[in-house]
Amino acid sequence: MKILVTGSEGFIGKNMTAFLGRQPDWHVEGYDWDPKHWPDVRDYDWVIHLGAIADMTEMDVEKVMVQNYDFSKYIFKECNRLGVNLQYASSSSVYGNTNNFEEYAPCHPQTPYAWSKYLFDRWVFEQEHKIFVQGFRYFNVYGKWMHLRGPRANVIHKWREQARRQGYLEVWETADQVFRDWTWVGDVCQLQLDFIKTVKGSGIWNVGSGLAHSFLDIAETIAEQEGVDIVKIPVPYEEIPRFRTKTCADLKHLKETIGKRKWLNVYEWLDLEV
Repeated sequence: MKILVTGSEGFIGKNMTAFLGRQPDWHVEGYDWDPKHWPDVRDYDWVIHLGAIADMTEMDVEKVMVQNYDFSKYIFKECNRLGVNLQYASSSSVYGNTNNFEEYAPCHPQTPYAWSKYLFDRWVFEQEHKIFVQGFRYFNVYGKWMHLRGPRANVIHKWREQARRQGYLEVWETADQVFRDWTWVGDVCQLQLDFIKTVKGSGIWNVGSGLAHSFLDIAETIAEQEGVDIVKIPVPYEEIPRFRTKTCADLKHLKETIGKRKWLNVYEWLDLEV
């Protein structure tokens, strides 16, 4: 099996490349963004397209559309032309601030990043497919190499670093009311491997644990582990336009496709990380 992973130097891409590279007789290669040289996908069995601007604060719409939307269209067209199956990363951000997280529920993107993912989801399934196309809407992924996202790293990484550097955690005043589906990157990698091996079809699937825990619960766990206090701060003004109260993956479609799965609980991971 020969695989190309785009975005291979990013958080999820680095995990995916390492994970798939451990499979017997699999040859995994990586591609990282180069505006002058887009990848040649010929001779691969699958492309796992993870490359994107993943910063939901990025307001340069043209930059986001080129790297997230135009580049994704290129990847699909080349895969479809050459008979290479495709998996790609979508995002739970396409749903917006809603309570309905079914894959075909109305979407309400709130940022250029979310719009780029939503528009590609729409476009790619309007095309004629000669290959398998499997899209995955990731929910709040955390795990090894989170720091590669820099200022937009998962808050779990930020709080752990802040506790050790500053001796306290800064938490939004509304943190007890903000819930996320915390999804371990190792489970993401295993799921996409299992799809390659067993799912002979196309579609979009939510990828999450199906459980939501508040920001405050996570912060309190880290604070207790590190022996530090929590300091409440107002919600930053720039976060308000893209604020979402709760995200939690609806896993009905995923379970119908590949069966029930055991997802690592975020508190189990926090205990292992200390």
